[in-house]
Amino acid sequence: MSGQPGGFAGAGWAGWRSAAPMEMAARDWRAGDYAAAAERCHGILAGNAWHFDALHLLGVVCLERGQFDEAITVLDRAVRVRPGDATACFNFGNALAGRERHEEAVGAFRRAVALAPGSIDAFNNLGNALAALRRHEEAIECFRQALAIHPRHPPALFNLGKRLAELGRLDEALESFRGALESAGPKADPARLADIHDEIGHVLMELGRPEEALACTRAMLALRTDPGRAEWCASLVLLALGRFAEGWEKYEFRYAVEGREPPHARARVLDLAEVPGKRVLVCAEQGFGDIILFARYAPLLARAGAVVSLAVYPELSSLLGEMDGIAGVVEPDREDPSFDLVTAFPSLPLAFHTELASIPAEVPYLRPPAARLAAWRERLGPRRRPRVGLCWWGSQHIPRRSMALATLAPVLARTDLDIHIVQKELPPADREWLAAHPAIQEHSEALADFADTAALLSSLDLVITVDTAVAHLAGALGRPVWIMLRSGADWRWLSGRDDSPWYPTARLFRQQQPLDWDPVVAAVSRALAEHAFQDCPP
Repeated sequence: MSGQPGGFAGAGWAGWRSAAPMEMAARDWRAGDYAAAAERCHGILAGNAWHFDALHLLGVVCLERGQFDEAITVLDRAVRVRPGDATACFNFGNALAGRERHEEAVGAFRRAVALAPGSIDAFNNLGNALAALRRHEEAIECFRQALAIHPRHPPALFNLGKRLAELGRLDEALESFRGALESAGPKADPARLADIHDEIGHVLMELGRPEEALACTRAMLALRTDPGRAEWCASLVLLALGRFAEGWEKYEFRYAVEGREPPHARARVLDLAEVPGKRVLVCAEQGFGDIILFARYAPLLARAGAVVSLAVYPELSSLLGEMDGIAGVVEPDREDPSFDLVTAFPSLPLAFHTELASIPAEVPYLRPPAARLAAWRERLGPRRRPRVGLCWWGSQHIPRRSMALATLAPVLARTDLDIHIVQKELPPADREWLAAHPAIQEHSEALADFADTAALLSSLDLVITVDTAVAHLAGALGRPVWIMLRSGADWRWLSGRDDSPWYPTARLFRQQQPLDWDPVVAAVSRALAEHAFQDCPP
């Protein structure tokens, strides 16, 4: 679920002098003939390079056409000519924001609101520029100032909801989004209404109200603006609810979402009746965790009679090449006509008609290369105490999945465990902290790929991790793994469970309040105190 109906308000044009060439340029602009308007402005500027109205209108035209670099150049000159013009400052901010020069855009928008304190759009766009800099509290104040001017302004209500949701203030965010929906009214742009329903659905999932979120996807579908996106959003809710028969069908609408493309031109959902004797290429799609999750189906394809090759990211090639029944691993995006059939990893559950009760959950289905495992066991040396792996930081495209290292203090303070850091990426501040605590063993430089990570995890007694590829890898290896999940966790962990039908050795610890990891870590710490460690190979 994504999108926003508010965002940055569009360019404004305050007027022009009565000179005939400017009148004609403005007339062309109003008629939508941007090329003619730009040509007339250039003609005026050829005689006077500092003509304010020509500079300003040309900048507006460039904004309308998405030509942000030229817009920045001419609007910068316009603001220098007339620094007290609020609309020129506003448009200059829009141009800077269009090039993601948000810090400079903040300055331009601040000048605009100082010159025109009644400008709703200027406050709204200032809030968006601050939000882009992750200065969410300041952004919220800007949206509230816009709403003080116009309490039912849909873009400001929508953008306020976005920022409140980002800060985990979900009840307030829901109220703001619903206010935006009510204020927009049923006759508003259907695409904007769909965006609002989308965000309401997001918040309801975070609040643990999936049935209501599903109703939002139905409202999106009824608007008929982007049915593929609505079906994709519905799939995520249905899968979280364990309604797999409907969910997998709708999951195939993921390519209808802007920016998503099939991993291969020939990729499609397989008909298992046609795979015996065929050369099948299974292509990587989405993140590392998804590939690990769905890799369980590759041996099943081989058992069905297919000759299976995998096109995966280099970081996974050594590990997945060890799977039973795999003919080989090739580079991603390979256009090779020698394959009879091509599919994507996330399409395999649909091909196998996977239901909640029929998930192929036999583990381990991955194993590290023998040489890597031997090397890591030599590196770790003799076992003195139970070995526990920690991972608290994952891909930051969803930052709320991660936590600060300091949050894990109750676990890190344990002296009866050998603690090993099992993640590759380390924030600089955490790296400094770990350097000062050598008893906690850090291996990031030695983790060349997922085969190394698999060998390390296979040498540990327990893995404690946030929702990242490490969680999936530990589960696929059949290692005991405790997974700490944010509120409204990903559909892959279903809704309201403390176990995973995908990974029998997993135990789930869920946030009850957004962004509040302390109770989760406290529960993990209590579980550690009660945990009976089984013997692990030396």
